[in-house]
Amino acid sequence: MNTNIDRYLLAEKAGSEGVWDWDLRSDTLYLSPRFKEFLGLPPGDPSRETNRPNDWLSLVHPEDIDWLHASFEAQMVGLSVPFQIEHRIRRADAAAESADKPRWRWLVCRGMAVMDDTGYPIRLVGSVADITDRKLAEQRLRQSEERYALAAAGAADGLWDWHIDSGEVYYSPRWKAMLGYEDAEIGDTIDEWFRRVLPGDLDGLQTAINLHLAGERPHLQHEFRIRDKAGQEMWMLVRGLAVRNEKARIEKGGAVRMAGSMTDITARKKAEQQILFDAVHDAMTGLPNRTLLLDRIGQALDRNRRAGARPFAAIIIDLDRFKAINDALGSSAGDRVLRIIAKRLDTSRRVGDTLARLSADEFAVLVDELDDAGDALEAAERMARAISRPITLEEGRDLVLTASIGVALSQTGYDRAEDMLRDASLSMYRAKSGGRARIDVFDANLRRQAMAAMRMEADLRAALEQGQLCLHYQPIVLLETGAIAGFEALMRWNHPDRGLVPPAEFIPLAEETGLIAPMGRWALGEAVRQLALWQARFPRPVPLFMSVNVSTRQFRDDDLVGAVRDLLDAVPIPPSSLKLELTESLLMQDPDECRMLMQSIRDMDVRLSIDDFGTGYSSLAYLHKLPVDVLKIDRSFVRAVSTGEGNAAIVQVIAGLATILRLDAVAEGVETADEAVYLRGLCKYAQGYHFARPALPEAVERLLAAEDEHIALPAPA
Repeated sequence: MNTNIDRYLLAEKAGSEGVWDWDLRSDTLYLSPRFKEFLGLPPGDPSRETNRPNDWLSLVHPEDIDWLHASFEAQMVGLSVPFQIEHRIRRADAAAESADKPRWRWLVCRGMAVMDDTGYPIRLVGSVADITDRKLAEQRLRQSEERYALAAAGAADGLWDWHIDSGEVYYSPRWKAMLGYEDAEIGDTIDEWFRRVLPGDLDGLQTAINLHLAGERPHLQHEFRIRDKAGQEMWMLVRGLAVRNEKARIEKGGAVRMAGSMTDITARKKAEQQILFDAVHDAMTGLPNRTLLLDRIGQALDRNRRAGARPFAAIIIDLDRFKAINDALGSSAGDRVLRIIAKRLDTSRRVGDTLARLSADEFAVLVDELDDAGDALEAAERMARAISRPITLEEGRDLVLTASIGVALSQTGYDRAEDMLRDASLSMYRAKSGGRARIDVFDANLRRQAMAAMRMEADLRAALEQGQLCLHYQPIVLLETGAIAGFEALMRWNHPDRGLVPPAEFIPLAEETGLIAPMGRWALGEAVRQLALWQARFPRPVPLFMSVNVSTRQFRDDDLVGAVRDLLDAVPIPPSSLKLELTESLLMQDPDECRMLMQSIRDMDVRLSIDDFGTGYSSLAYLHKLPVDVLKIDRSFVRAVSTGEGNAAIVQVIAGLATILRLDAVAEGVETADEAVYLRGLCKYAQGYHFARPALPEAVERLLAAEDEHIALPAPA
């Protein structure tokens, strides 16, 4: 399981929660910026960087730490159910304690263990949420109830006294006023009380009274609902005690009189109901959350097992590129957009269907009682249309959003609600990877693909750790002479069971999972060290160069500049003989940031290439501002040279552009002599099967040795 993905999914599911990730093997702990905020630490304060579990646990309240440790230990010995506990934690900025920011904060901590293939725990991961406000509310509620008890003692509550033999009941003025009545508006019978009780609560109240009158309960204490004079519903707590006649006790175990009080507990019940509501609803939108949705899906699955039950569907809706809205407009604008989308989706659902918010930009719908699968698709399309309507923000901006939508049908056969929601998510991710703004319906093949991807990810991690990755080197030749000028380092995976795995199968997965960053660091170091050996063994007037591909994630997320600098300090090669290849699409994502990073690399005299040039959408006006040395012409254009397609003219344009900008042009994928001849007057360099296939270092050294003996690679005729 990839660490970055774990944290991203936890973060997308948590919304306002903090995230933690304890690596049990290295005993290191990751705390998200939100968690640090709970601790009273600025997210970016390097002096308070948390690296060890004790940095967190030392802040836990002494009365709570054993409980937290016990939860961790239960997970590590194999408890499959995630834990959830509430505990106090001391803020690091305790000096700033105030009424609204107390020194001790209450957190709810959730977590579970991640096991390796042998069932041994390797990580503990989870989330935390600050529930201090809720705890303070509960404390205030308890204090309020204590005040109510004191008030009752001072006759602030309504008092009543029922003479059972005569049937006469005394209601105090306060009892009547609580319900909005004047003293003369209520008579002295028990029916004056009972007829105002809500029908659904009357049996329970009468049963509680009768049990006490019969001596089966020591006192009367019961909560019920009653309507006041205005028809408003109120919650009341009635307390009472019977006065027993000794003769009646012997003869019938009854009572002759019962008196007590009635307390208005409406505020408390509303608070309790709000707590229960908050536990299963999203705070920002008021929609059901994942917990309530899973419960509803579980109920639907139970109904679906009965004969003749109609099918249903789970739909996952993920807003496309929503992060860009938060980044560009701020989180407040993003929250407004989410509330608008939530309202639109809620009005688009059928009565009886359940709409839930699962995470920051992810919603779900339980579509119940379907006639056929078409009903589910119709519901998904209705949601997509609702989302795509323009949204006008207060700033006057119009936004048009799209969504990737996944659908799972109950006909697939499920035992657990979690499995159905998982399959809907798989379909949603397939829709997103297929170009976004799409609807995808789950099929069993998708689950097999997901399992295969998980296995390949695990294998790829093992490959990185066990040295299964290797580099093949493809010569780059001078078209004028056919002499080898340098190489492109190409990663290969020698799988122990499958043999060589094509890069097209594992490179996209490595990009998606973040493994491309450590793989890229390894490849860069390996290629530079290999180049140093060849430069020493096969000296040239112009030293051999090495081109190394740099992925988008490696370029942006990794300390590429520092890694290159350290490598050049450690390995004796001329910096100008190292060429880093960047894709055209990468450069267009954030041009200004890219230009600064590229200039930092170029300042070390390292050369930069734009790979697959012509396949992206780079601006020519912007291109000349980049510190670039080489344009590599994509093989799709080179192939057109021999097929006679119109794209052949693009090669001339790109080569001419390189000449104008004083850049070297490299033609990729040259496979025939005709292509080589055509390109000779246009490009300085070329690579492809016509000259040499990518090969292991031993084969490359034979080529270099042969060239030293004046047996060059085939030059254009």
